[in-house]
Amino acid sequence: MTFQQLIFAVSVAKCASINKAAEQLYTHQSNVSNTLKQLEEELGIEIFQRTKKGVLVTNEGREFLNYAEDIIGRKSFVENLYAARHRDRKQYLRISSMRAYFLSTPMIHMQDTLTQPDFPPTYIRLEKRSFSDVLDDVENGRSDLGIVFIPRSQRRRMPRIASAKSLNYTELGESVISAVMREDHPAAEARSLEQITRYPYLIAEETENFDVFYDQRSESVTHLFEKPPNLVISCNESATLQDIAAHSDNFFLSCTPWKHSQHYSFTSFPLEGEGNTLVHYYVTRRNHTTSALLQEFLTELTTMF
Repeated sequence: MTFQQLIFAVSVAKCASINKAAEQLYTHQSNVSNTLKQLEEELGIEIFQRTKKGVLVTNEGREFLNYAEDIIGRKSFVENLYAARHRDRKQYLRISSMRAYFLSTPMIHMQDTLTQPDFPPTYIRLEKRSFSDVLDDVENGRSDLGIVFIPRSQRRRMPRIASAKSLNYTELGESVISAVMREDHPAAEARSLEQITRYPYLIAEETENFDVFYDQRSESVTHLFEKPPNLVISCNESATLQDIAAHSDNFFLSCTPWKHSQHYSFTSFPLEGEGNTLVHYYVTRRNHTTSALLQEFLTELTTMF
């Protein structure tokens, strides 16, 4: 069954005549008649009853034509949708990151560019993901750019991972893992993290994991949680956890000292030991052309670091 057969059948039904339908379709009456006959034989039904005055739609034909009109309508919708997108020159940018503020800060700084009157229609998707999910997103073309970090002691992993997944990687900079809490938190007043795990711990994670207290294992995090907290609150959305921390004695870990949000009065302390240093990278697919929009984001990202 072809779209031409469907179009011919719908046109004949609307005109109630094979001759009139052929005129509207700019083809010969015999072509329409033969096409309909082939369609009826293929489906094993009679769509039209031929009479001297024209054609009549049968009960089976009426059911078939409902489906045919729906299929033709969907085809037309898809064609018009992408024709309109082509006319509007819509551009796309998809970015995955292990931390949401690596997404928000560059985007905020790009607003002057993005809101120019002559800027083309644009769709941007920003997504917070785990280390492995970010790499998979870029490898499989779901994201144009990925932003990840690993402990400095494990940085030798990055070339092997990038090679296996056919990715390019560029180092952005380093940071230290820090415990974050409200400014008047009891531990903040003592200026010490020795007994921080006596307080409830907050962790933002995409999927539930009862044994892991941070995205990437590090000596400093392991040392901090030698005695696990009595209360752990896990959520897949970091803003919720920040709100909880702002109004309680809960604390959470950040991959940078707390300076990326102005919404709360938080303070932060770096974890002890050399193992708390993280190395940050952005990754792209090999042989993937960098668009002007992506290059603008990368400029703001590297400036932030």
